[in-house]
Amino acid sequence: MDLNFRRLLDTLAAIPANRKASTSEIHDRLKARGHNVTPRTLQRDLDALASEFAVERDDAAKPYGWRWPKEIPRISLPEMDWPVALSFYLLRRYFAERLPASVLEHLAPHFSEAEAKLRRQFPDIPLKRWPEKVRGAPAGQPLRSPRVLRSVRDTVTEALLTERQLAIRYRRPRDTRPQDWRIHPLGLVQRGRVFYLAVRLFDYQDVRMIVMHRIERATMLADPVQAPQGFSLDRWLDEGAMGFGDGGRLRLVAEFHQGAGRHLLESPLSDDQETTPLEPDAESLRVSATVRDTEQLRWWLLGFGGKVEVIAPAALRRDIASRLRAAAKRYSKRRR
Repeated sequence: MDLNFRRLLDTLAAIPANRKASTSEIHDRLKARGHNVTPRTLQRDLDALASEFAVERDDAAKPYGWRWPKEIPRISLPEMDWPVALSFYLLRRYFAERLPASVLEHLAPHFSEAEAKLRRQFPDIPLKRWPEKVRGAPAGQPLRSPRVLRSVRDTVTEALLTERQLAIRYRRPRDTRPQDWRIHPLGLVQRGRVFYLAVRLFDYQDVRMIVMHRIERATMLADPVQAPQGFSLDRWLDEGAMGFGDGGRLRLVAEFHQGAGRHLLESPLSDDQETTPLEPDAESLRVSATVRDTEQLRWWLLGFGGKVEVIAPAALRRDIASRLRAAAKRYSKRRR
């Protein structure tokens, strides 16, 4: 097979249907797909593809732009079957906000084909009823999603995809004025309703966490991201980054009462969890597990109120007891 065949197919796929993309933007997308092609070669490819596939070139103003005509239908080989169509439908409904804008543009015709396929396959079951059959319930108190600017979301996800640095305007909670930062985006994490970015700030080597909705403006730079040597998003998370701790481990021993620990029999805290029923109370359990020493652990334990007692380690027991005493003192005050 001609080695250029895959590159030409990916070039066609990188051309959006709903807006024009510059030659340099298409070049970046091809690089992200692993194609090391020169701008001159890409220009020749685009000219040839435009004549064969009716790709439009907008040369009214520089930089020139390329896009598919809206009336051109997507060609699917082989035809999409209904399980794949349903997967695309769910992807658009529940995960679209996590995807780069360029990926959404590329998937847009797949989404349209998926919906058409499902309507043809199940004409007697309106597709609009599908969302009524699927729900995602929050594990804790339901919260409203903080607003992330569409321009910020699109720019940040595109920078993550193409591994480019960002210039952002960021407002921390206590800032009276936003600050201008240059960041190396390393990963995007959704926790509850909030999107977090793992980043390097300026030329510092440590990895920090910022939140998307506090970014007021984002501009993608030409400079490539420089990740710390050996950085892994999975390892960073496993070390307790999202738990707001230093990543140390401890052996938690706690007693759960009134059925509060029953869910841990099915969803254990760790692989080495040990659970012992407390006689004669069948609704009480002693649980021992190795966990990260984080602020998130404390929030979780405090959420059980008087239904949990931390036995060990002693430092954690004292910390939880101190917080509960402080809460009890506040509640002992009479409020009008």
